[in-house]
Amino acid sequence: MANKKFLHLLFPTLAATLLGLTVSLAASSQSGRPARPVTRAATEVASTPPAPSGASGASKADVAADWPPPVKPTPPTACAGRLTGSHATYDVGPGQRFTELTDVPWLDLQAGDVVNVHYRSEPYRTKFGLRAQGTANAPVIINGVTSETCLRPVISGDKAVTARDARMAQFGKVIEDAGIILIYKLPTDDRETYTPRHIVIQNLKLTGAKIGNRFVNMAGDEQTYSRFSAAIYAVRVHDLTVENCEITGNGLGVFTNTKGDTPQEYSANVIIRRNLLYQNGNLGSYTEHNLYVQARRALYEGNFIGQAFGGSSLKDRSSGTVIRYNKILASARALDLVETEEEQFKVLQQDPLYPYAWVYGNLIINDSSAPIGFAVNVIHWGFDNSIERGRNGVLFFYHNTLVSRVAQKAFWYVVPFQIGRDGLAPPGATVEAASNVFWQQSDNEWRFLSQAGTLKFVGTNHVPPNWYPSKPGSAADVQTKGARMMAGQDPKLDTNGLPLAGSPVLNQPDAGPSFTPPGAIAENLRVEHQYKTGVGIVPRPPSGKPGRTALGAMAGP
Repeated sequence: MANKKFLHLLFPTLAATLLGLTVSLAASSQSGRPARPVTRAATEVASTPPAPSGASGASKADVAADWPPPVKPTPPTACAGRLTGSHATYDVGPGQRFTELTDVPWLDLQAGDVVNVHYRSEPYRTKFGLRAQGTANAPVIINGVTSETCLRPVISGDKAVTARDARMAQFGKVIEDAGIILIYKLPTDDRETYTPRHIVIQNLKLTGAKIGNRFVNMAGDEQTYSRFSAAIYAVRVHDLTVENCEITGNGLGVFTNTKGDTPQEYSANVIIRRNLLYQNGNLGSYTEHNLYVQARRALYEGNFIGQAFGGSSLKDRSSGTVIRYNKILASARALDLVETEEEQFKVLQQDPLYPYAWVYGNLIINDSSAPIGFAVNVIHWGFDNSIERGRNGVLFFYHNTLVSRVAQKAFWYVVPFQIGRDGLAPPGATVEAASNVFWQQSDNEWRFLSQAGTLKFVGTNHVPPNWYPSKPGSAADVQTKGARMMAGQDPKLDTNGLPLAGSPVLNQPDAGPSFTPPGAIAENLRVEHQYKTGVGIVPRPPSGKPGRTALGAMAGP
């Protein structure tokens, strides 16, 4: 994925009408075995099939079971307070040492530093750079301090000025039109090895980094943002956490790059947690998205991910992608999980988890009456540009609720899963579906898989009464042997995806991933939580019957 603007072959969305969207989320500032259900899985790594070709070249250290981290449930309070750094603390806002963000020594932040951005009614209008190298025990934290009613402080890129230290040091001059918070390096930092790390950005509203909006650049002149601009734009970063932020009205919400033109030119361990991400992107352009992440390991949990203009709600080119306990509204796609775009060096492709991804506990809604269009192919796996680099392993898709409301007059069929493109898929590319609810609330044709790849059903899945494997005559392979396809028009869920009394999805045999590849932690891939509208991640109510559970993302209130 090049640092400059670039194009990707994506697929057209249908309808793009801008209407109002209101979203709210109360959140806080605080920072296999085949027969075994994932909700009660043992922690040992199961025996696995031969590793796909993308996993070759891994060292012994690389295959340690260290991913993903445990779930972090949402704290009970929605307000965010002031934090004190273990090294230094900077306070910005009314009555504080700094009244504006412009004068904070951003480029000199050290491990253990905290910058508290205090709420005020007017947005802060400053663009700034980060090159900090925190540690696991002493991260660098950019912390929003909310109002008494839990409103986040706003940082707007519209009419923003460049922070003083970035101007003096010419920090990120080649990308100064690329976003509000730029994570990069100084000209004097080692070009090949210097990597910002252990940075937390939390409790802020970030908006306005969008083509058409202007900012004051390093030379003191007004300049417009590029089309490919982001609220948070990282050229290279390790251990970045974005938590409890509202990110809207930008070209992209969060962008992290992995160029691969040197052995160290990659991002790693990106965590996107409990955020509101919606209405980013650009009308008529399919290359910008709410989230666009390419990293060695990426985790998305507890977010509300709304629609994006033009592009996908979430686009990811990472290894070991985990997407759990989110509410996602489909745009051109709901999830676009495709190949890395590394150049000469292939750090991500050599990760043993590169061929795999886990998507579980999510409520995914695809609606042709939504403000910004809908998806024909809802979830994309494998590749979009280079089949040679494609993810050639398994997308584990379990305990999700996928609702489609695409009317036949809008488009005459819908496809939950697309593997590869143009009838081609990477050898071995598979979606394994277990314990899901697929709910068709419309009258168009339901085709489970596009024209290539393998979709394997495991255990029990609730499916529409009339469904087709794929396009007639296609090479797609939809396997149902040994699985139970519970056909039904109405699974009896409420508007938040919770099963109502008498729902057929309750007390069903549980099932999850058929194996856990080396490098992943089965214990941390259990379904023990769920998404709660207006809150985030909460414990999932346990079933009263051993080995039984509710299908789908939610088990109960």
